[in-house]
Amino acid sequence: STRVLGDLSFDPVSIAVSGDYIVVGGQRAELAVCKLSEPGSTTVVRSGGSINNFVALDRQPAAAAAAAFGGRRRLRDSAAFVDDGVTNLNITGEQNVPRLLVCNNDHTVRLLALPTLDLLTELRFPTAVNYASVSPDGVKMCVVGDSNQVFLFHKRGDAFEKIATLTASNDASFSCDWSQSSEQFAVGSQDGYVTVWDIRSQHKMTQLETFQHGRSRGACRNVKFSPSGSVDLLAFSEHTGYVNIVDTRDYAHRQILCVATDDSADAVGVQSWAASPGIGSQDLQITGLRFATDSSALFVGLEQSILEYKVDRVGRHSFSSSAVI
Repeated sequence: STRVLGDLSFDPVSIAVSGDYIVVGGQRAELAVCKLSEPGSTTVVRSGGSINNFVALDRQPAAAAAAAFGGRRRLRDSAAFVDDGVTNLNITGEQNVPRLLVCNNDHTVRLLALPTLDLLTELRFPTAVNYASVSPDGVKMCVVGDSNQVFLFHKRGDAFEKIATLTASNDASFSCDWSQSSEQFAVGSQDGYVTVWDIRSQHKMTQLETFQHGRSRGACRNVKFSPSGSVDLLAFSEHTGYVNIVDTRDYAHRQILCVATDDSADAVGVQSWAASPGIGSQDLQITGLRFATDSSALFVGLEQSILEYKVDRVGRHSFSSSAVI
């Protein structure tokens, strides 16, 4: 079932759902906060001086949620939720007060308290900030933006100390994520590279290419590690058409999902790395990517739909494969 939580007066750019809260960021610094238990209670403020590229909440949701924006820009919840700017981070404060992390084009990352939206911490960067990810153990943060730099921080309560600045590829980066062990982190870049590091070394662990690498539609927009259990996968989506799933046990085996082409928005094809799937001329854009909290499924957001792939967790233990379905 779907229910309307409230109406937005602005075009949404980023969104996050966790616990009893749903937060939406806008193109002109708008920040809307709504409690799921109180439909219609939306509070809208301005946070930052430009686009709120990414927002994140600190707790895992009780169930996967979804948002759909129609002509009236209505905010809805449903059975599954995927978006460019969604994640749930371990950033609860020392007094167990929910925290909200906001990345803005004005070169800042802000940490706010909920529900008051009081500013707790502001970090400034030499570039517009597109994404930030806090490690599952809650003590490290990775930040990326409109440059090839990757900023690493150590987190102590509401304070962040920069510990390293790394270089990903030759272009801007859109997404980053931590493995469930908090030891590895990955960064997805505009030029179609996904770079992986081990936190114990500043040398690159591996660098992967998207299937459409070298084309604008091969830009990596989202990168996600499987978050729990014994499933050890890294998924990353391209600007259009394709999702790559890599076995993180050796980063040598991969499966490619052809999720949609201009010929049929409903057709879903599964291809292996060696099969060289064909490239459609006008593939639909992929709007988001995330694993289920128990790593049992992978959700892929398209412009008008959300696809769900079941992860073959039994098969992952019986043979060396990164096959999802």
